[in-house]
Amino acid sequence: MSPAGWTDTLEHHLGRWAVPYLTRGLVAMNAGAWLLNLASPGFTSILKLDPALVAQGEFWRLITFLFVPPSSAHPIFLLLFLWFLWSIGDALEETWGSFHLNIYMLIGVLAVILTAFLVPSAPVNPFYLHNSLFLAFATTLPDQKVFFFPIPIPLSVRWVAAVSSALLFLPAFFEPTLLPGILAGLAGYFAFYLPPFLGRCLERFRP
Repeated sequence: MSPAGWTDTLEHHLGRWAVPYLTRGLVAMNAGAWLLNLASPGFTSILKLDPALVAQGEFWRLITFLFVPPSSAHPIFLLLFLWFLWSIGDALEETWGSFHLNIYMLIGVLAVILTAFLVPSAPVNPFYLHNSLFLAFATTLPDQKVFFFPIPIPLSVRWVAAVSSALLFLPAFFEPTLLPGILAGLAGYFAFYLPPFLGRCLERFRP
């Protein structure tokens, strides 16, 4: 069950179409794209979301941009990133169920695609979508402990998420064109956690 009650109704009607282990597939495709790019440098350029090329018929880019790994990542850090993405995806799926995780990702993906077409100057990449999964994990399971290389001590995920969120928006102060892409990547988080938060606020101030 997700924190967003409105997805429960959708699950009743569409739950049978849920794709299990979605983030595992995402991890596998990222790893595959990285290996192909290693064998053929520049390969990932045909995967990136480019509205102009999509308009020319390269529709696969609407999906394949999710498979583009961090281009500057060292193999060890890429491996850690993919392992972490696998772990938090499994944790959210176990807590919410496959359908709710699918909806969460779908909202973010659609928001990113829409932003790419409406705000062509906004850089688009899957990083912010991945970060939104981490924020959802930290909000849902705030007492979990995580290790971040090279720090050899367990850290509370709620504090790591607070710091990472601040760092996420920091570049936008210096480069405002990043903001639409950041907000689009976090669309799933807003859709899941903002309604219950506003509901609690209304309850608190209701006479």
